[in-house]
Parts: sequence; C-alpha cells; structure tokens
Amino acid sequence: MRRERILLDPQKARAKRVLVSDSPSAFFPAAVGVGDRILGALADGPDYPSRIARELKVYHQTVYYHIRKLETAGLVRKVGTKFIRGGSADLYTLATDGYAVEFDVKGESFQGLAPASRSRALARFLQEFVSSGELDGWLVVGSPEPHGPNKTEGRDAHYAVQLGFAMGHFVRLPSTFPVKLDVELRNEKLERSNLLVIGGPRTNLTSAELNSWLPVRFSEENFWGSIVDGDGRQYVAEWDALIVKARNPWNSEKVCVLAAGLSGAATKAAIIGMTNYSDQVFEKYQDGDFALVLRGTDLDSDGKVDNVEVLHRAKP
Repeated sequence: MRRERILLDPQKARAKRVLVSDSPSAFFPAAVGVGDRILGALADGPDYPSRIARELKVYHQTVYYHIRKLETAGLVRKVGTKFIRGGSADLYTLATDGYAVEFDVKGESFQGLAPASRSRALARFLQEFVSSGELDGWLVVGSPEPHGPNKTEGRDAHYAVQLGFAMGHFVRLPSTFPVKLDVELRNEKLERSNLLVIGGPRTNLTSAELNSWLPVRFSEENFWGSIVDGDGRQYVAEWDALIVKARNPWNSEKVCVLAAGLSGAATKAAIIGMTNYSDQVFEKYQDGDFALVLRGTDLDSDGKVDNVEVLHRAKP
C-alpha cells in the first residue's frame, strides 16, 4: 500500500514529502532506466514530454509511454495543457519529492513535525515568500490606533500569530521583526516588497490601497460592506472573506497576498482557511494569481468560526 510520509533532515532543517510503499513493485516504472531519467529531468521543474525526449535523446513515444507508467504509480502528475499548431501538449511535474520502500520495523523516536502540520499546498502558495529558508517579505496588519480617513482601529492583528505558526514550518526565525503596521509600511516605503496583508480595508490601509487591483475585491460602497467577484456577484454575510494573490502593483516582480473578511471573525475565517484547511483551499493552485471567496462556519456551535466553505474560485 502506498502512502505519503514526511522525510526530515534535522541537520539541514529541511523536510520532504515522499511516497512510500511496503513493496518495491509499486515503483517499478521508476526503476526502469528511462523512467528514472524522466524523474531526474522533472526534478528541475515541470516540463513537456517532447522537450524531455530531446533532453534525454530518446524517441517521443518512449517518453510518453514511461510518463503514463509513472503517472499510474503516482510519481508524476499532469498540471496543464498547451495547444500548439492544432495539437495539445501536456505539462508534467513530480507528484512527490521522492519515493521509498519502507520495511516493517519500529523505527527511531523523533520529536518532529506531525505529518499533517506542514502543508505542501500552503508552501506552494507562499513560495515567493521563502528564499533559502528565510522569509522574503512582510506581514502587514492594521494599526491598533485610530488611523486612516475613517479613524478606524485594527483589531485583527492577532490572527497573524496563527499564520506565523504555519509559516514557521518553511522559514527560519527571522532576524528582523517581520510584522509591519500598515502605517509603518507606508512611512518606511516598503510597499515594493512581497506583502502578506491581513485584514480588510476598513482597518488596514494597505488592504484599501490594494483593493482596486484585485480580481476579487471589497466593494467601496457602504463602507466596504460586501465582497464582489469577477462576475459581479456580491457576498454580504458577516463571515464572508477572501484570499487573493496578485502581482504587487508597486513592483511587478513581487507579489501580494491578502487574507481579509467583512468582519474580524471573517478575517479569522480567511486565516483558518489558509492554515488549517490549506490542502482543500489551495488544491487547484499551481502558480500565479489566485482569488477565492470563502465563508466561515461554526461546526461545534460555540459561536466562533472553526471551519470554512468555499463559495467562489476565480478562474486563473
């Protein structure tokens, strides 16, 4: 039986997700010479079978044959299709960081990460914020002091703690304090960085400045009282929120991620979606822009958000 495990390297402080089985026959396609060489080529990033064939100097049909075998074994997956001169070309990538045969032994006790605590989907979504194990960017929260044209006070900055726990699985402890108030970001002229913005435009000036650039945004009518998707549908429930990733309008080489809602509880729902339910929320994310509307739910009926449901996914 095949299953996914996390492979930890304590010396390098790195973790990989590998597919393991109790039988080598599960990975037989990788043991064949061409199959192993295809996996090596895809380790450099997604690619098309025709280009892999040219790189390996083998027939196209041979590469297609082995890729189908590797896909059945769960070692590669198709991530897109491009139409060229009346035909289609499929783009493939590694489906896992590696594969292994696991023997039925007790193993060594190790106080490491729980298997579900490090989301591959979240890591991919926030990949621009990680550079050689260091955080590349700023977490931006609304100032708790009255500020902005409406003299509002940010009261949802503490939700950044949950996101910090999740990001701690991918980056080392920053040497520079990584959280900036919205007013500090502007004063220190740091807008041209990667920005992870928490909180809606009522309380976060950076969120308000980003809003007009986003594919799914807050309506500027009625004091940011609704969320509007690309088709013009409005979402007005108290626990409605959005998660958006887009190019930084002040520097196109950087990205901005906004997690915010129509209320403080809705912003909490966005953070819960990103961290606790990231595999579901980001299951279709590959690269580039992303926009999603979700709604917080209360499964245990204690009056607090503890789950989310996806209402809308913008087309890439």
